[in-house]
Amino acid sequence: MRRLLLVLLTLVASSDAGAQIIRPGYQLQAPAAWVSLGAALQQSWSVIDGATGSRWEFGNATTYDASLEKTLSGGATFGVRGSTAMVPLRYVGPLVTTEADANVSQLFGTLHVAGGNGFHTVLELSAGATLYSNFRARAGGAKLGPDSPDADFSFAFGYGFGYAFSPAFSIDAVQDVTTALHQKTGLSAGDDSSVRIHGTRIVGRFGLGGH
Repeated sequence: MRRLLLVLLTLVASSDAGAQIIRPGYQLQAPAAWVSLGAALQQSWSVIDGATGSRWEFGNATTYDASLEKTLSGGATFGVRGSTAMVPLRYVGPLVTTEADANVSQLFGTLHVAGGNGFHTVLELSAGATLYSNFRARAGGAKLGPDSPDADFSFAFGYGFGYAFSPAFSIDAVQDVTTALHQKTGLSAGDDSSVRIHGTRIVGRFGLGGH
């Protein structure tokens, strides 16, 4: 009887130990996809627009960001990231100089790489477009040029840090440097049409499904 009891106790202990080993492994499986939501502080920058003969002196602004990404491997995800903001600016044109506001939106295909659990580094490479639209004078709301949305090819590099609270939730802080290439229509050959935009994002990332 004692031997039978010892065998049964050994089997129960082995079963409990096996369950403890399997369960954490299951919980650590990477999500199949990620959704992120966040906000960023975007620093001031200027654009020279030859088509309207104006200069857009944008100020600091808060942008709102979201992304949807598919898990690849090795902590990498690939997907689409977008942002939008109403940005204050000083509009310096050939006929008028005024304080104004404009919509600035960005849409990127992005590769996100995060290194490990807990505290980790974050690296992002993105390419897409920066869209300027809806220029309005702040006093009176008069519409300013351009008459239609103006899209510039853009690419971005992001680097920062994050903390994973679980396999399916983390918070990242990322410093972005975006280069936007504005069209050279109406500019002289020596004019620089590239624009550098700096921003700092705080992002919550939520995992979806099992990988």
